[in-house]
Order: sequence, then C-alpha cells, then structure tokens
Amino acid sequence: MPTPQPARRRPVWPQLPAPVRAAVEDRLGARVTGWASRDGGYSPGMASVLETTRGRVFVKATGPGNDVARALYREEARRAAVLPPTVPAPRVRWSLEVGTGDGGPGWVVVAADAVAGRPPRTPWHPDELDAVVDLARRVAAHEVPAGVLPEAADELPSGRWAVLADDRPQGLDTYDPWVAKNLDRLAALAAPVREAVTGPHLAHGDLRGDNALVVPRAPDAPGAVAVDWPYAVRAAPFLDLVAMLPSVRLEGGPEPEEVLRRHPLPTGVEDDAVTCYLADLVGYFVHGSLQPPPPGIPHVRAFQRAQAEVGVAWLRRRLGE
Repeated sequence: MPTPQPARRRPVWPQLPAPVRAAVEDRLGARVTGWASRDGGYSPGMASVLETTRGRVFVKATGPGNDVARALYREEARRAAVLPPTVPAPRVRWSLEVGTGDGGPGWVVVAADAVAGRPPRTPWHPDELDAVVDLARRVAAHEVPAGVLPEAADELPSGRWAVLADDRPQGLDTYDPWVAKNLDRLAALAAPVREAVTGPHLAHGDLRGDNALVVPRAPDAPGAVAVDWPYAVRAAPFLDLVAMLPSVRLEGGPEPEEVLRRHPLPTGVEDDAVTCYLADLVGYFVHGSLQPPPPGIPHVRAFQRAQAEVGVAWLRRRLGE
C-alpha cells in the first residue's frame, strides 16, 4: 500500500536568488561548493545538505508565494531553540530573513546540523520501523516545563466532525458510508480531545517517515532522529506514535493495532484517550482531504485522503464495528 506521493523535486542552491545565496554564505562564513537535495516531504522550498569550505550543513529556504512554509520555518527556528539538548534531533544553528531588494516578501532560511542518515525505506523494514517507534518513545520521554512550548490542546485542528456534519461537503459520500452515518457520534467521541492530549511530555507533532532519518547505531540495529520541528508541543506521551501509524500503514507497514501490540503505549495511557485522539485526527484528515489544496503544497490533499481511509478503518476496529 504505497504512499500517494508523486515524484517531486525541490529547488536547489543555484536556483536561489543571488542575495539569498550571498546572505547564507556570509552567515556560514564559508563558500558553498556543492549540494544534495532532500526531496521528501510536502513543504515547498529548498531543503539541501550544502557542502562548504567549512564542512556540511543542512539548509532549507523558502520565499515569496510560500507564506505557510515561511511561517513554519520561523516556528521551527523558535521551537527547536528550546528543545532539551538530549532530544534525538539535529541542532538548529540559526535562521535568517533575507530580502531580495524588490520590496516584496523576503526569504526565510533555517540552518541545522547535517545528519549522516537517510529516510526509512519503504515498504517499511521491521528494524527501521522499530527504530522510528523507539524515536517516538525517546522524544516523549522528555518532559517540558509549562510555558516553554505551546500545549497540544491549544494547537489541535479539532472540531472537524462537527463542521462536516453541518456542511456535508461534496465528496463526503466517496468515503465509507459509515462515516456519513456517524458524523454526530464521531463529533461527540472526539469532543474531549483537549483533555485526552494534555500532558507534560514533548511531542514532535508531525512525526512520520519523511520527518525521520535512520542513523547508524549498530550493524544490525539502526537508530533514528527526528527532523522538522515547527509543530513541537507539550502533550500526552502517546501523541506522536498514534499520529504516525496511518502513514506507516500507507508506506507498507503493519496495521496500526499490530504496531501497538508489538510496541505497547506507555503505562498509564488510557484506551479511551487514544480513541478520542484518533477520532479527532481522522476528522482532521477527512475534512482536510475535501478542501482545495493549499498554495505551494498540491499533493497534501491526496496524502490526507489516504491517511483518512486508513484512519477510518482503524477507528472502526477500535470501536468494534
């Protein structure tokens, strides 16, 4: 069951405006001599490992016309700066805002340590899936003081089932008929999601295969680190693992409940809280999949649709239907 992500190619270093390249080299204190693009993910903009006269560095940059990505890059720089130093993530070094001299919106640039790793292979290999599941656990093992990061409860795109029940948008009938028959029930199931996701634990907030890198740990036991942190929040300890499982299934991995049997959720996590969060997440995917594509990210709706279909089937199983 492959992920419905078409082949894509990001801009690369020579395609950035000259003022942006000059500002990056000035900030690096080095000249860029080569680059290797990292084409995974859904956001627009350059994302490359740059070879420089002072070593390797990962740089991503996005400019006018990509307002959503520009805002996310700013958030990543802010939130990554307050992560505990033991979090398994590349260190963000700096960020820049660069104008191009035409008076319009400028470019946002973020630089981080370059990691000697690669995205997990798909279909998922069991050892690499184990490494990314363990990554979710290691992230959640960090507790974050209140006020350092936003609370997950304040950033959830919740309430989507109620919107769907009111609007009945075109395309809703292309889903499993169970969805349209149970909109009010699903809205009620997801209603207490703020309480369900509240907790002091660190969550990446968007952990999937394309936001993880497999890194050497031992010859037969790879490790993993998490990249791209604009959604980092304080949350319940199950948030990242539960949220990533629909995409794992899409990329040839096991059914979500099979993963949870092999990797039980932390002690004290209540099944009802997980089901509530899953219901809210699936409502977000269903609703999102029926909206026009956001500027600069044309493929995300198909990905939301595919995750919604996996999520609906998973939710029905958890409800015994």
